[in-house]
Amino acid sequence: MDKTKTIGFLAAFGAATLMGFVGFFARHINAQGDVIAFSRMFCGALLFFFILLGLGRIRDLRKYRLSPAMVFSGLFMGACLSAYIAATQMTTIANAVFFIYVGPIISTLLAIIFLKEPFKPITMFSIGIVFVGMLLIVGLIKFNDGGISFGITFNKATFAGDMLALASGVGFGLFLFLGRFRQDVPGDVRSFWNFFFALIAICIMFMFSKPTVAQMTASDWAWWIGIGVVCGFGALSLCTIATKNLLAVEFATISYWECVVASIIGIVIFHEPLSAMQVIGGILIIVGGTCEMAVGAVRKHLNKKTVDIKVA
Repeated sequence: MDKTKTIGFLAAFGAATLMGFVGFFARHINAQGDVIAFSRMFCGALLFFFILLGLGRIRDLRKYRLSPAMVFSGLFMGACLSAYIAATQMTTIANAVFFIYVGPIISTLLAIIFLKEPFKPITMFSIGIVFVGMLLIVGLIKFNDGGISFGITFNKATFAGDMLALASGVGFGLFLFLGRFRQDVPGDVRSFWNFFFALIAICIMFMFSKPTVAQMTASDWAWWIGIGVVCGFGALSLCTIATKNLLAVEFATISYWECVVASIIGIVIFHEPLSAMQVIGGILIIVGGTCEMAVGAVRKHLNKKTVDIKVA
Protein backbone atom coordinates (compact mmCIF):
# COMPACT_ATOMS: atom_id res chain seq x y z
CA MET A 1 0.00 0.00 0.00
CA ASP A 2 1.44 3.38 -0.98
CA LYS A 3 1.98 6.28 1.42
CA THR A 4 -1.04 8.23 0.16
CA LYS A 5 -3.41 5.33 0.83
CA THR A 6 -1.92 4.77 4.27
CA ILE A 7 -2.48 8.42 5.19
CA GLY A 8 -6.01 8.23 3.83
CA PHE A 9 -6.93 5.07 5.75
CA LEU A 10 -5.44 6.38 9.01
CA ALA A 11 -7.27 9.70 8.59
CA ALA A 12 -10.54 7.88 7.86
CA PHE A 13 -10.22 5.71 10.98
CA GLY A 14 -9.36 8.78 13.04
CA ALA A 15 -12.33 10.70 11.66
CA ALA A 16 -14.77 7.84 12.28
CA THR A 17 -13.40 7.35 15.81
CA LEU A 18 -13.82 11.01 16.77
CA MET A 19 -17.26 11.13 15.11
CA GLY A 20 -18.28 8.27 17.36
CA PHE A 21 -18.00 10.66 20.33
CA VAL A 22 -20.78 12.92 19.04
CA GLY A 23 -23.42 11.24 21.21
CA PHE A 24 -21.14 11.34 24.25
CA PHE A 25 -20.76 15.12 24.03
CA ALA A 26 -24.31 15.83 22.84
CA ARG A 27 -25.86 14.12 25.86
CA HIS A 28 -24.17 16.71 28.08
CA ILE A 29 -25.45 19.72 26.12
CA ASN A 30 -28.92 21.11 26.73
CA ALA A 31 -29.41 22.69 23.30
CA GLN A 32 -31.02 22.12 19.92
CA GLY A 33 -29.26 20.01 17.33
CA ASP A 34 -28.32 22.89 15.04
CA VAL A 35 -26.78 24.81 17.97
CA ILE A 36 -24.57 21.78 18.66
CA ALA A 37 -23.72 21.45 14.95
CA PHE A 38 -22.82 25.16 14.87
CA SER A 39 -20.10 24.54 17.48
CA ARG A 40 -18.46 21.89 15.31
CA MET A 41 -18.29 24.22 12.31
CA PHE A 42 -17.37 27.37 14.24
CA CYS A 43 -14.47 25.74 16.14
CA GLY A 44 -13.21 24.15 12.93
CA ALA A 45 -13.23 27.39 10.93
CA LEU A 46 -11.72 29.43 13.79
CA LEU A 47 -8.91 26.99 14.57
CA PHE A 48 -7.95 26.53 10.93
CA PHE A 49 -7.92 30.29 10.43
CA PHE A 50 -5.43 30.68 13.29
CA ILE A 51 -3.37 27.70 12.08
CA LEU A 52 -3.01 29.26 8.63
CA LEU A 53 -2.30 32.63 10.25
CA GLY A 54 0.36 31.13 12.52
CA LEU A 55 2.03 29.36 9.60
CA GLY A 56 2.09 32.59 7.59
CA ARG A 57 -0.14 31.01 4.94
CA ILE A 58 -3.28 33.10 5.31
CA ARG A 59 -2.80 34.27 1.71
CA ASP A 60 -3.41 30.70 0.57
CA LEU A 61 -7.11 31.32 1.18
CA ARG A 62 -7.02 33.69 -1.82
CA LYS A 63 -4.35 31.81 -3.75
CA TYR A 64 -6.59 28.83 -4.48
CA ARG A 65 -9.68 29.78 -6.42
CA LEU A 66 -13.01 28.76 -4.93
CA SER A 67 -14.98 26.35 -7.06
CA PRO A 68 -18.62 25.17 -6.87
CA ALA A 69 -17.43 21.81 -5.48
CA MET A 70 -15.65 23.55 -2.59
CA VAL A 71 -18.63 25.77 -1.81
CA PHE A 72 -21.28 23.06 -1.98
CA SER A 73 -19.24 20.45 -0.11
CA GLY A 74 -19.18 22.83 2.86
CA LEU A 75 -22.87 23.71 2.53
CA PHE A 76 -23.84 20.03 2.39
CA MET A 77 -21.58 19.23 5.36
CA GLY A 78 -23.25 21.83 7.56
CA ALA A 79 -26.77 21.02 6.42
CA CYS A 80 -26.41 17.24 6.76
CA LEU A 81 -24.93 17.29 10.27
CA SER A 82 -27.50 19.77 11.51
CA ALA A 83 -30.33 17.74 9.96
CA TYR A 84 -28.96 14.52 11.45
CA ILE A 85 -28.83 15.81 15.03
CA ALA A 86 -32.33 17.25 14.63
CA ALA A 87 -33.53 13.91 13.23
CA THR A 88 -32.28 12.01 16.29
CA GLN A 89 -34.66 14.17 18.35
CA MET A 90 -37.66 13.55 16.06
CA THR A 91 -37.42 9.89 15.07
CA THR A 92 -35.80 6.70 16.35
CA ILE A 93 -31.99 6.59 16.63
CA ALA A 94 -32.03 3.48 14.44
CA ASN A 95 -33.85 5.26 11.61
CA ALA A 96 -31.61 8.34 11.89
CA VAL A 97 -28.41 6.26 11.78
CA PHE A 98 -29.70 4.11 8.91
CA PHE A 99 -30.52 7.10 6.72
CA ILE A 100 -27.31 9.06 7.33
CA TYR A 101 -25.26 5.96 6.59
CA VAL A 102 -26.90 5.64 3.23
CA GLY A 103 -24.65 8.65 2.49
CA PRO A 104 -21.41 6.69 1.91
CA ILE A 105 -23.29 4.39 -0.49
CA ILE A 106 -24.56 7.44 -2.40
CA SER A 107 -21.06 8.92 -2.63
CA THR A 108 -19.69 5.59 -3.87
CA LEU A 109 -22.29 5.30 -6.63
CA LEU A 110 -21.76 8.93 -7.71
CA ALA A 111 -17.98 8.44 -7.81
CA ILE A 112 -18.29 5.28 -9.88
CA ILE A 113 -20.69 6.93 -12.35
CA PHE A 114 -19.18 10.40 -12.70
CA LEU A 115 -15.53 9.98 -11.67
CA LYS A 116 -15.14 6.48 -13.13
CA GLU A 117 -13.64 5.21 -9.89
CA PRO A 118 -12.99 1.45 -9.91
CA PHE A 119 -15.15 -0.89 -7.88
CA LYS A 120 -13.04 -3.95 -7.09
CA PRO A 121 -14.51 -7.22 -5.74
CA ILE A 122 -12.70 -6.74 -2.42
CA THR A 123 -14.26 -3.30 -1.97
CA MET A 124 -17.68 -4.62 -2.92
CA PHE A 125 -17.28 -7.30 -0.26
CA SER A 126 -16.05 -4.75 2.30
CA ILE A 127 -18.84 -2.22 1.88
CA GLY A 128 -21.43 -4.98 1.83
CA ILE A 129 -20.48 -6.50 5.16
CA VAL A 130 -19.93 -3.17 6.94
CA PHE A 131 -23.40 -2.03 5.86
CA VAL A 132 -24.92 -5.24 7.24
CA GLY A 133 -22.84 -4.75 10.38
CA MET A 134 -24.28 -1.26 10.81
CA LEU A 135 -27.83 -2.64 10.47
CA LEU A 136 -27.10 -5.20 13.19
CA ILE A 137 -25.57 -2.62 15.56
CA VAL A 138 -28.50 -0.21 15.37
CA GLY A 139 -30.96 -3.11 15.70
CA LEU A 140 -32.60 -2.91 12.29
CA ILE A 141 -31.85 -6.58 11.58
CA LYS A 142 -33.03 -9.00 14.25
CA PHE A 143 -33.23 -12.78 14.57
CA ASN A 144 -36.46 -13.93 16.20
CA ASP A 145 -37.70 -17.52 16.54
CA GLY A 146 -35.33 -18.74 13.88
CA GLY A 147 -36.36 -16.02 11.42
CA ILE A 148 -34.90 -12.69 10.31
CA SER A 149 -36.79 -9.40 10.58
CA PHE A 150 -35.93 -5.94 9.31
CA GLY A 151 -37.01 -3.41 11.92
CA ILE A 152 -37.26 -0.01 10.20
CA THR A 153 -40.63 1.59 10.86
CA PHE A 154 -42.45 4.64 9.54
CA ASN A 155 -45.41 6.46 11.02
CA LYS A 156 -46.96 9.91 10.97
CA ALA A 157 -45.46 10.92 14.30
CA THR A 158 -41.88 10.42 13.12
CA PHE A 159 -42.34 11.25 9.42
CA ALA A 160 -40.68 14.70 9.67
CA GLY A 161 -37.73 13.19 11.54
CA ASP A 162 -37.37 10.41 8.98
CA MET A 163 -37.33 12.95 6.15
CA LEU A 164 -34.70 15.00 7.97
CA ALA A 165 -32.64 11.84 8.44
CA LEU A 166 -32.99 11.02 4.73
CA ALA A 167 -31.91 14.57 3.87
CA SER A 168 -28.89 14.17 6.15
CA GLY A 169 -27.91 10.98 4.35
CA VAL A 170 -28.18 12.58 0.91
CA GLY A 171 -26.26 15.62 2.14
CA PHE A 172 -23.56 13.42 3.68
CA GLY A 173 -23.18 11.50 0.43
CA LEU A 174 -22.87 14.69 -1.62
CA PHE A 175 -20.33 16.12 0.85
CA LEU A 176 -18.16 13.00 0.53
CA PHE A 177 -18.52 12.94 -3.26
CA LEU A 178 -17.62 16.60 -3.72
CA GLY A 179 -14.61 16.07 -1.45
CA ARG A 180 -13.06 14.07 -4.29
CA PHE A 181 -12.74 17.25 -6.40
CA ARG A 182 -10.03 19.95 -6.28
CA GLN A 183 -7.14 17.69 -5.29
CA ASP A 184 -4.81 20.66 -5.87
CA VAL A 185 -6.02 22.50 -2.74
CA PRO A 186 -4.05 21.81 0.50
CA GLY A 187 -6.02 20.02 3.20
CA ASP A 188 -5.94 22.88 5.72
CA VAL A 189 -7.18 25.41 3.16
CA ARG A 190 -9.91 23.04 1.99
CA SER A 191 -10.93 22.33 5.59
CA PHE A 192 -11.25 26.04 6.39
CA TRP A 193 -13.57 26.61 3.44
CA ASN A 194 -15.58 23.48 4.31
CA PHE A 195 -16.17 24.77 7.82
CA PHE A 196 -16.84 28.32 6.61
CA PHE A 197 -19.58 27.34 4.15
CA ALA A 198 -20.97 24.80 6.62
CA LEU A 199 -21.44 27.69 9.04
CA ILE A 200 -23.38 29.57 6.39
CA ALA A 201 -25.65 26.54 5.85
CA ILE A 202 -26.37 26.22 9.58
CA CYS A 203 -27.03 29.96 9.94
CA ILE A 204 -29.60 29.67 7.15
CA MET A 205 -31.25 26.80 9.06
CA PHE A 206 -31.33 29.01 12.18
CA MET A 207 -33.81 31.25 10.34
CA PHE A 208 -36.30 28.37 10.40
CA SER A 209 -35.47 26.61 13.68
CA LYS A 210 -35.04 29.84 15.72
CA PRO A 211 -32.93 28.18 18.44
CA THR A 212 -32.31 29.57 21.91
CA VAL A 213 -29.31 29.24 24.23
CA ALA A 214 -30.91 30.86 27.29
CA GLN A 215 -31.15 27.49 29.05
CA MET A 216 -27.46 26.64 28.63
CA THR A 217 -25.29 26.64 31.77
CA ALA A 218 -21.50 26.96 32.11
CA SER A 219 -21.28 23.16 31.95
CA ASP A 220 -23.30 23.10 28.70
CA TRP A 221 -20.98 25.67 27.15
CA ALA A 222 -17.89 23.71 28.19
CA TRP A 223 -19.23 20.56 26.51
CA TRP A 224 -20.32 22.69 23.53
CA ILE A 225 -16.72 23.82 23.02
CA GLY A 226 -15.51 20.24 23.55
CA ILE A 227 -17.70 18.81 20.80
CA GLY A 228 -16.56 21.60 18.51
CA VAL A 229 -12.87 20.84 19.01
CA VAL A 230 -13.09 17.02 19.04
CA CYS A 231 -15.97 16.21 16.67
CA GLY A 232 -15.70 19.36 14.58
CA PHE A 233 -12.11 20.48 14.14
CA GLY A 234 -10.65 17.02 14.76
CA ALA A 235 -13.09 14.65 13.08
CA LEU A 236 -14.11 16.71 10.07
CA SER A 237 -10.55 17.83 9.32
CA LEU A 238 -9.45 14.20 9.21
CA CYS A 239 -12.50 13.48 7.05
CA THR A 240 -11.28 16.09 4.53
CA ILE A 241 -7.82 14.48 4.44
CA ALA A 242 -9.36 11.02 4.01
CA THR A 243 -11.63 11.97 1.11
CA LYS A 244 -8.67 13.58 -0.63
CA ASN A 245 -6.50 10.45 -0.42
CA LEU A 246 -9.03 7.64 -0.75
CA LEU A 247 -11.55 6.53 -3.34
CA ALA A 248 -15.14 7.15 -2.29
CA VAL A 249 -15.82 3.46 -1.69
CA GLU A 250 -12.63 3.08 0.38
CA PHE A 251 -13.68 5.88 2.70
CA ALA A 252 -17.22 4.50 2.82
CA THR A 253 -16.13 1.13 4.21
CA ILE A 254 -14.18 2.75 7.04
CA SER A 255 -16.77 5.40 7.93
CA TYR A 256 -19.01 2.74 9.51
CA TRP A 257 -16.39 2.30 12.26
CA GLU A 258 -18.17 5.24 13.92
CA CYS A 259 -21.04 2.90 14.81
CA VAL A 260 -18.65 0.59 16.68
CA VAL A 261 -17.07 3.48 18.60
CA ALA A 262 -20.49 4.88 19.55
CA SER A 263 -21.57 1.43 20.78
CA ILE A 264 -18.41 1.01 22.87
CA ILE A 265 -18.97 4.44 24.44
CA GLY A 266 -22.59 3.50 25.17
CA ILE A 267 -21.47 0.32 26.96
CA VAL A 268 -18.47 1.67 28.86
CA ILE A 269 -19.74 5.13 29.85
CA PHE A 270 -23.54 4.91 29.80
CA HIS A 271 -23.78 1.19 30.70
CA GLU A 272 -26.06 0.45 27.78
CA PRO A 273 -26.76 -3.25 27.07
CA LEU A 274 -25.16 -4.96 24.06
CA SER A 275 -26.84 -7.89 22.33
CA ALA A 276 -25.12 -10.77 20.57
CA MET A 277 -26.31 -9.38 17.21
CA GLN A 278 -24.66 -6.03 17.94
CA VAL A 279 -21.40 -7.81 18.76
CA ILE A 280 -21.59 -9.63 15.42
CA GLY A 281 -22.35 -6.31 13.70
CA GLY A 282 -19.28 -4.72 15.27
CA ILE A 283 -17.08 -7.62 14.16
CA LEU A 284 -18.41 -7.33 10.60
CA ILE A 285 -17.62 -3.60 10.52
CA ILE A 286 -14.09 -4.18 11.83
CA VAL A 287 -13.44 -6.95 9.30
CA GLY A 288 -14.92 -4.95 6.40
CA GLY A 289 -13.09 -1.77 7.34
CA THR A 290 -9.68 -3.42 7.61
CA CYS A 291 -9.74 -6.18 4.98
CA GLU A 292 -8.82 -3.85 2.09
CA MET A 293 -5.77 -2.58 3.98
CA ALA A 294 -4.86 -6.14 4.93
CA VAL A 295 -5.18 -7.39 1.34
CA GLY A 296 -3.13 -4.41 0.12
CA ALA A 297 -0.38 -5.15 2.65
CA VAL A 298 -0.29 -8.84 1.71
CA ARG A 299 -0.09 -8.01 -2.00
CA LYS A 300 2.73 -5.54 -1.36
CA HIS A 301 4.63 -8.18 0.63
CA LEU A 302 4.12 -10.83 -2.08
CA ASN A 303 5.19 -8.42 -4.83
CA LYS A 304 8.33 -7.52 -2.88
CA LYS A 305 9.08 -11.18 -2.33
CA THR A 306 8.68 -11.87 -6.06
CA VAL A 307 11.04 -9.02 -6.92
CA ASP A 308 13.62 -10.27 -4.40
CA ILE A 309 13.47 -13.76 -5.92
CA LYS A 310 13.97 -12.40 -9.44
CA VAL A 311 16.92 -10.26 -8.31
CA ALA A 312 18.49 -13.26 -6.57
